[in-house]
Amino acid sequence: MNNTLQQLSGRTGFWMVAMACSCGCLAVTVATALAGQATKTQDPMLARGSELFARNCAICHGENGDGAGKFAYLMNPRPRDFTKGEFKLATTENLVPTEDDLVRTISRGMPGSAMPPWDHLPLADLQSLAAYIQEIHTTGVKNRLAGWVQEGSMKAEEMPAIVAELTQPGQPLVVPPEPAFDEIHWFRGRTLYLENCANCHGADGHPVADAVKYDGEGYPVPPRSFVSGIFKGGSDGHQLYARIWKGMAGTPMPSSEGSYTAGEMWDIIHYVQSLARAGAQERAQLKQGTFVAPNVRGQLPSGPTDTAWEQARPLYVALTPLWWTENRIEGLKVQALHNNDELAIRLSWLDPTPDERAVQQDEFRDGVAIQFSLSSDPPFYMGDPSDHGGVNIWYWKADRQKDIRDGHQGVDSAFPDRVVDMYQEQEPPPTKNFMTWPKAALAKHDPTFITAWGAGNLVANPEMKTSVESLVARGPGTLAGVPAHIQLVQGSAIYSRGVWSVQLSRRMSFVDGDHTGERVFEKGDFLPVSFAIWNGSAGDRDGKKNISIWQKLVIE
Repeated sequence: MNNTLQQLSGRTGFWMVAMACSCGCLAVTVATALAGQATKTQDPMLARGSELFARNCAICHGENGDGAGKFAYLMNPRPRDFTKGEFKLATTENLVPTEDDLVRTISRGMPGSAMPPWDHLPLADLQSLAAYIQEIHTTGVKNRLAGWVQEGSMKAEEMPAIVAELTQPGQPLVVPPEPAFDEIHWFRGRTLYLENCANCHGADGHPVADAVKYDGEGYPVPPRSFVSGIFKGGSDGHQLYARIWKGMAGTPMPSSEGSYTAGEMWDIIHYVQSLARAGAQERAQLKQGTFVAPNVRGQLPSGPTDTAWEQARPLYVALTPLWWTENRIEGLKVQALHNNDELAIRLSWLDPTPDERAVQQDEFRDGVAIQFSLSSDPPFYMGDPSDHGGVNIWYWKADRQKDIRDGHQGVDSAFPDRVVDMYQEQEPPPTKNFMTWPKAALAKHDPTFITAWGAGNLVANPEMKTSVESLVARGPGTLAGVPAHIQLVQGSAIYSRGVWSVQLSRRMSFVDGDHTGERVFEKGDFLPVSFAIWNGSAGDRDGKKNISIWQKLVIE
């Protein structure tokens, strides 16, 4: 049996093939097997875990828990495939996580990735999710081993013992007491670090660009930046001890077990901690907060720099990039005000470069979006198809504002000296002298020939009077713009001294009712909102962006 266990660790690829075997007993998916088991046993904890997983986790981790969710392609590191059992953050000798390990990871999330925290859920729900993930793992192992039995590589009577060995947590990892740290220990820690860690993580904690390795799925994984000070399992000493000593399953991070004494381990850990920016781990930790829109008299602020904004208490909201990069927007400051008729929201964030054009192939715009849920208990992202499960999004774009202020930023602005043919769809010059035919602004062309504009695409409309688009969605892949003639959200922005400040506003209700799927605001509302920022200089566009988890907005 020990030989079989050793072989299992290197045969992940075969396991995946075995799951797709044409034999009816093996072609069952993990989800189908779990559903059958839940029905058979009526285990209330598994049933609750299944419900929570489908609502909050499947969009990334997949309906079967195999890491193939609808949004998985947007993310790096990729969502974990629970059927394989390669858990990164375990504190056991065999790297099979305990319930406490799973609850801790689900609750805290994984800073340095797109995995959000779920610490707002009751402990019973967190434990139900942990139990369901363990069941996905166990079912996946059973399915894979069944393939070995069928091909004759393993005896059926060996299966129960091997399943137990692969799915039951081993002995807890014993972390020796943490010693004091002084200059001598710092010196030894740096020496050991330079000898063993610097080839990947860099001599001073900045990762080596050429040291990119690949995870168990074949996706590139750059080494962690220790200077940024963000660790998936936290920066506490005992957690770093577990990561260095046992490695991180499914990643290029190897085990160092037996390579160092306890004192040397702590010297390395303390040296790594000394490289980190103060407070970085705490700022990267996504968490829920509440901000209030006070009821003010008279007109709302005229713009994002109006001193009237001093009446609104700000909330700092941490963000995480879906595709992890050090060139990211760490967070934003949000404020809100209303005057019974209109709601205004101000967003501010640090950005060293304003990106206000997206014409050339290597140009991407800065942008920010607010997502208002129509439900009091929304799923993780983009809403769902239920009656009140939609979301309303206000999306401000830096290039749209520049278009309105300075004229449309099209091909002519990107390539002012290009040679242009005479286009018949543009307004002819008064003299009709074809030899001096001018380059007319895009808005002077016939939209019939500018096909996206002619078809009513908001993104291509050069005559839009607002820099903000109002969008609606009811789940992934359903995003749609509100028709151009009822784009009511207004916006203005100022970029000054490395800070974007954006004010967005809209009347709180509609004269003719909520016929567009947009959010209607009322005094006393306590509603979920979330945020996204696109950093053009980092190549952000579409789904490549920095996002928050749900926050709460109270309309006084």
